[in-house]
Amino acid sequence: MLIPKYWAQYKQRFDSKTEFNKSPKQVTIKRYGWSDISPEAALVHANARVANAHSRWLAGEDIVRSERREEYNTSNGIPIREAIISEYGFSENGLIEGNLENRLADSQLIITRNSYGAKVANVNNIAIIDVDHDDLLPQKFPDSYDKQGFMGVSIIDKSQPSSMKIKVWSFVLVFILIASSIAWLGLSWFWLLVIMVGVTAYLWQQASKKDKARAQKYADDLASLLPFITDLIKKRVASHPKESFRLYETPAGFRIIATHDTAVPNDDLVTQWFACFHADANYVRLCQAQQCFRARLTAKPWRMSEVENNKLAKDIPAKDFWFANDNAVDNKDLQQSKELALDKESRKQWITYYDEYAKNYQACRYIESFSGFDADYQLKHNAIQTFIDWHDKACQANEELQLA
Repeated sequence: MLIPKYWAQYKQRFDSKTEFNKSPKQVTIKRYGWSDISPEAALVHANARVANAHSRWLAGEDIVRSERREEYNTSNGIPIREAIISEYGFSENGLIEGNLENRLADSQLIITRNSYGAKVANVNNIAIIDVDHDDLLPQKFPDSYDKQGFMGVSIIDKSQPSSMKIKVWSFVLVFILIASSIAWLGLSWFWLLVIMVGVTAYLWQQASKKDKARAQKYADDLASLLPFITDLIKKRVASHPKESFRLYETPAGFRIIATHDTAVPNDDLVTQWFACFHADANYVRLCQAQQCFRARLTAKPWRMSEVENNKLAKDIPAKDFWFANDNAVDNKDLQQSKELALDKESRKQWITYYDEYAKNYQACRYIESFSGFDADYQLKHNAIQTFIDWHDKACQANEELQLA
């Protein structure tokens, strides 16, 4: 798994003339570095990456000057950038906590805290398939949704007004212009205003009915996705009788865990599962790039009532608190370093509150298990069952709690 323990960032400003441009040029390059050894080793790596980028800049290459701070990103070749909470190896007696560097167990589990504060399980060879509603809707209703899960307007932002309401406002503006013209000419425009109000009220009513019908259709379509994904799994185990899966519901989709055998993200079989169950494309790329499967264990903060009633801030403070940084090239960097130091205590307090509030929510809800008639329930090792027991407890998958 590519989840480094230590991170650093290094920034350097360069002034130079190149063979392509004889006039002075200036560039500030910032790169991240990482290591499983120490923060110092991570800083050396960051420095080396800056030097490499500088060399390419001198050769005339158009480089990325400052890397973006994104955890859920597979395009820049940077590993998962999350703080490690704990590490486990699997044995015949269950999970054993400790440093995985010297552990011989095949199955390994790393718990991290992501950018918005939730705990995430990262496991190297127990297949977890993440499926979003937006991935399934175009499959079940190809005439109503496109590949991004859009139906007329984005189903992600159902508060966005429909195109008909936009037309209503256009009509209002036209009527105002006409009325203004009549008033300017000294004509009677009272009846025009009456007509305008009547037509506007009617059109707005029709638009509201359309929006309500669209929202109801979306809700009905979402309700039909559980039978749809269930049918997909049943067909899979029917045609592959040695396979078995567990299905969970998440706030925005489903989670499927393969329970018959271990596998790694780049296996051809796993690629088949991703395609068969219409896994989230971003999740697939991340799993393959980082060589692990991921599962969120605790609630997203903005779905918690404690955030709505201001008991907990929506965003976690000091997101880059574990980064080592030995240089600052301007006053802005110095100010950011000071602010980061001040935010560390706020971060600790936020995490304390969040972890306590998160106990009132479940990250996923267990639905059903599916097995082919030839599935081997007696695995050669207990890693999968151990992980399932741990996962269900960590996610509170069998509790009667609000999904978040």
